[in-house]
Amino acid sequence: MIVVGVTGKYCSGKNTVTGLLVDRGFVEIDVDRVGHDALATEGRRVIDEFGPSVRGDDGRIDRKALGRIVFGDRAALARLEAILHPVMVAAVHARIQTLRSAADPPPGVVINAAILLRMRLDALCDTVVFVRAPFLARLRRARARDGAGLIDVLRRLRAQSDVAPQHSRSCADIHSVENDDDRKRLLSQLESFLPIS
Repeated sequence: MIVVGVTGKYCSGKNTVTGLLVDRGFVEIDVDRVGHDALATEGRRVIDEFGPSVRGDDGRIDRKALGRIVFGDRAALARLEAILHPVMVAAVHARIQTLRSAADPPPGVVINAAILLRMRLDALCDTVVFVRAPFLARLRRARARDGAGLIDVLRRLRAQSDVAPQHSRSCADIHSVENDDDRKRLLSQLESFLPIS
């Protein structure tokens, strides 16, 4: 069973690449979703760290309020990551172990994570796919998908300044693919280094 990490900057097309692999039998581990679960289990610690303004009317963490704090302040982001990342990494590791030990394991697992390298999840991967896309394409996607304005996009990109293929500290092979919205070309790039054809 091969483990592939998919990373890249905001709205570069990580979900598109992940979807192409899922279509070929891979099981996705969506690290954003893992993060939502960690935020729920660690909510009390997050509120203690950042104050009651991050608690929504329903008592759960208001992710937008928390995002306004952490995406504009590197030190605040580091404090949040210190709470959540250990929980998230343990959850990803456990999921991979479960899939590996299954009676009928899938051909592969794809870890979909913008900050795969910062979380050191690349240590669990055989291959890392870094998805690239032009800035204007990412801005257009951000507006269409999230309704994000230019300032919000720039703030998120600033928080991801370390998202780059040369930052890997593991032995995983790193390959870059260009996502210009041509799925056929994107698949061809993946097939050049992954056993998915």
